[in-house]
Amino acid sequence: MTAPLDPLIWIDDVEGRLGETLADSDRTQVDSFIAYASALLRAHRPDLDAAMLDGSLSAALVKGVTVSAVVRAWDAVRIGLRIKSEQFPEITTTYSDANPSLLFFTAEELASLSPTLGSSAGGAFSIVPG
Repeated sequence: MTAPLDPLIWIDDVEGRLGETLADSDRTQVDSFIAYASALLRAHRPDLDAAMLDGSLSAALVKGVTVSAVVRAWDAVRIGLRIKSEQFPEITTTYSDANPSLLFFTAEELASLSPTLGSSAGGAFSIVPG
C-alpha cells in the first residue's frame, strides 16, 4: 500500500487568491475541497505528479488550476448553492438549479494540463469537440 499523496495546493494558496484569511470553520471546509480537487485532478491525469517532477508540466500551472476550482466551489458555498441573484432594498432572491458538481474543472483548465497541449492535431479549420 502506498502512502497518501500530499494535496496539490495548501490552504495558504486559496487564502492568497481570495485575499483574506479564512476562519477555522471555513478552513475545514476548504481543506476538504482541496483534498477532493487534488484527487479529481490526479484521477483525470494519473501521471500528474511524475510530470511535475520531471518538469514536463508546470507545477505553477497545476497549482493555479487547482486553486481556481477550489475558489469556485468555495464561492458557491459562501454565496449560496442555488442563489443566482439578490436585490435590495426590496428583498428579492432568484434561485437557479444547483450544479451537480460543486467542485469541477473547466474544459479549458483540463486542456491546459493536457500532455498534447501545443501539438498540432489538425489544420486551420479543425473542429475540437467539447
